[in-house]
Amino acid sequence: MPEAKQGEPQYKGITRIDYQGISTRGWMVRLTRQGKRQQHFFNDRQYGGKAASLRAAKACYSKLVKESPQIQTARGRKTHRNTTGKVGVHLVKNVDPRWKNAESYAYCASWIDTKGKRRKISFAWNRYGKKHAWNLACLARERQISDRQRLIELYGPKKIKDR
Repeated sequence: MPEAKQGEPQYKGITRIDYQGISTRGWMVRLTRQGKRQQHFFNDRQYGGKAASLRAAKACYSKLVKESPQIQTARGRKTHRNTTGKVGVHLVKNVDPRWKNAESYAYCASWIDTKGKRRKISFAWNRYGKKHAWNLACLARERQISDRQRLIELYGPKKIKDR
């Protein structure tokens, strides 16, 4: 196994390989984009030392990043874990342990605002009805409005279309 050394600088996509008992020493460059991994090894002996092989590895990594497509994030994309069909809206089941069979349901919309803070708002089925709660949660997520009263004033029951 490669041995991690204390004080060794960290470089993105570049790993130091030092096997004990074997003369394999150098830098491994790895980059994965769209499920395809590219990897190159820069041997210290071939490049004339540790510093020279690191320079070659850095140059290779820079070249790979420029030639490869941009990283695709899952932000705003529906994943297999999504059960409602709308990104950022999920079903919440509340159970009150003080009462038997005291369950309530709500749709909760969540997002990250421009300041990087998580925002969320929920709409109970008991109060708004299942369909209307869904529409309000979807609308809150689309417009990123966390003030319930303002959302209902702007988009009252007659103004909200089915989502």
